[in-house]
Amino acid sequence: MVSSTTTGLGVRLLIWILAVAVITGGLSCRSDSARAVFEMRYIFEVNVPAGLNTFNFHQLVLQNKETGIDFFLEQNNLEFEDISAINTSFARLTTLLGDEDLSMIDEIVIDLFKPDNRDLNFEAAYTLQIPIRRIDRVQLIPSITNLKEVLGGQQFDVVMHMRFRSIPPRNFTAVLEMGFEAFREGG
Repeated sequence: MVSSTTTGLGVRLLIWILAVAVITGGLSCRSDSARAVFEMRYIFEVNVPAGLNTFNFHQLVLQNKETGIDFFLEQNNLEFEDISAINTSFARLTTLLGDEDLSMIDEIVIDLFKPDNRDLNFEAAYTLQIPIRRIDRVQLIPSITNLKEVLGGQQFDVVMHMRFRSIPPRNFTAVLEMGFEAFREGG
């Protein structure tokens, strides 16, 4: 026979688990009124020089990249005012030839800037901790920053901040792929 105390604890634990699941499930869903109307994808080559130290963040800058916003708006019969938000959907860094070990990188943060205002950065993606095993691709975590202000212009700058776990032994080229979803309020 099971005591009422044990049964009571089990029921309370089950209720607590269900409450947490409902709350976190509700918080993770996007609003039903906002839907992605298009995705803007970009691919950039990044040259990483050899010999960068492990103490500082190093900035790899890509300047004056075209947003293509007018093309995306025209293809979807939208005006810029129809867009409520532009959010990062994915970001990843891959070695160009698959021959470099990206586990030498400890941390990556990607910021976007307007070309005419380098004082205001918009975080697009970041890493928490890159695994210490041989990898040739790093998946970054999309930020929740609304990037409409920076990607609504004709051009933008990308700054990839990298801190290394070990010193890169030689120059290598990596490919930075990023996607951004544009959202529209309503149906």
